[in-house]
Amino acid sequence: MMPRRSRRSSGARPRPLPLAPGMTVALAAPAGSFPSDRTEKIRRLFEEKGFRVVIGRHVTGRDRYLAGSDADRAVDLIRALTDPSVDAVFAIRGGYGSSRLLPRLPFGSFPEKPKIFCGYSDITFLHAALGALTGWITFHGPNAIEFADDPIVFEETLAYLSGSRPLEWHLSDEQILQEGKASGIVAGGNLTCFSHLMGTPYAPSLEGALLLLEDKAEPTYRVDRMLMHLKAAGVFHRIGGIIGGTFTDCGDPDEIRMLLREYSAPRSIPVVLGLPFGHGARNHVLPLGARFTLDTSKGTLTCAEVPWASR
Repeated sequence: MMPRRSRRSSGARPRPLPLAPGMTVALAAPAGSFPSDRTEKIRRLFEEKGFRVVIGRHVTGRDRYLAGSDADRAVDLIRALTDPSVDAVFAIRGGYGSSRLLPRLPFGSFPEKPKIFCGYSDITFLHAALGALTGWITFHGPNAIEFADDPIVFEETLAYLSGSRPLEWHLSDEQILQEGKASGIVAGGNLTCFSHLMGTPYAPSLEGALLLLEDKAEPTYRVDRMLMHLKAAGVFHRIGGIIGGTFTDCGDPDEIRMLLREYSAPRSIPVVLGLPFGHGARNHVLPLGARFTLDTSKGTLTCAEVPWASR
């Protein structure tokens, strides 16, 4: 049975409460495996900030390159997303494996009141499906394993998710590839993952969207091939603009710039590249499904609606 698209995907979306001490956060491992000692370090970081922490039963599991079997990883994620006592869910790591869970997730049974869901890279599959099939606003941001490696990443992520850090970014001239202004919901994430969503029921609505794209360690010709796939799927004729994050270790940066210009050139939409989203030195939090305005004349990317519910 094919999952049904949320009727909220093109209208007003339900919003989670901002993160605050006293809330309960869940750690889940929907994708790749990781060193088991990281879990306890992540737990301590949250607990020291006053959060209660729930850890999935199977996060230390192993199945080849995955953090346990598909069934075990799905059970942990479903529990975290449906448990009414949990306020936020953090993916521990990306890597590979999230797409294998999509047919196992009961999107129609997830609560209408959303909770914070944060992660990136391979977690793009889950962001897209939650947005398309539940209408949730989710948060493209660091995976929790990075908190254990860099406390600054942890502090920055909490600041964004608590609502204390503005969701606004200023553009330099070199980041602007094509001038323009557009407002729309943000969709996308990792280019490799997002391109594999095309033609599936898990792909989000892209009409007028601001498309976030980032990637790591993909040769330039593969970036070209994936952008060509998006073009063939009609993506560039539907979106309102492109928010380019970091393309880390993806060959010559000038060639990446050239490719984004080439594929967006037929339409006068704003295109920027090099914002702090993705696998670069800093990976800021960007709400997916929230409405933003990209205005190159002002040199800003700004949130046009509060992505949080009122307390």
